Amino acid sequence: MASIAVIPARGGSKSVPRKNLVNLLGHPLIAYSIDAALKCKRIDRVIVSTDDEEIADYAFKYGAEVVHRPAEFATDDARDDGLILHILQVHPNIRTDDKLVFLRPTHPIRNPNTITAAQEHFDRNSSEFSSLRSMKSSQEIVFKTWGLAKDGSAIPAFNPHLTQVEDPSNAPRQILPPTFYQDGYVEVLPFSTVMDFGNTSGPKVLPFLIDEFSHDIDYLSDLEQISRYLMSSELPSWFSFPKQR
Repeated sequence: MASIAVIPARGGSKSVPRKNLVNLLGHPLIAYSIDAALKCKRIDRVIVSTDDEEIADYAFKYGAEVVHRPAEFATDDARDDGLILHILQVHPNIRTDDKLVFLRPTHPIRNPNTITAAQEHFDRNSSEFSSLRSMKSSQEIVFKTWGLAKDGSAIPAFNPHLTQVEDPSNAPRQILPPTFYQDGYVEVLPFSTVMDFGNTSGPKVLPFLIDEFSHDIDYLSDLEQISRYLMSSELPSWFSFPKQR
């Protein structure tokens, strides 16, 4: 079985225009994810799926393979399963039991050893779980979050059946269980999960807790925070800037 890193990088972005190519201290944002994947000892191939020719050019320069993604899999509401199934169509040599290591390009600071640890953790538990997702502890109390109904009223956003606590939105926080959010650092799954369940999670997700500095870029303020960190003296010993290959 092979382990194949897939980096989804479409050309469109609403919050930060051309986000996947934004300059981060001399390198396009996507280069950081490619570089981290290439440094992982248990990743055999690195594939960038994109609908954008400029992104494709940079992906080649930094050492990745490129799959040219059809426009229907690159819309604002397109889900990840479409681009993964497309990769399987254009690369029939990829087996359904090969492992997919999903790395989103908006997460530029990754320790290759942490990615490897996630792969090994999933391999030890793959008979029981359909996928692995990295997560961090939630600081907000999600049981007290609300959504808005069509009539404008507030309704609890969290499924109360998961808490085993009656009326969790009005319960003391001390009796509510801890929760975690998926942080975008890494996902690991066999390609068969997407084929069997139509998504990248499947019915049973193995958590992989991240306890190191990492940050996903959604807004310009996130990019500024990452830039400050990369210019600081706090960089870990394993980090190095990307190189063109």
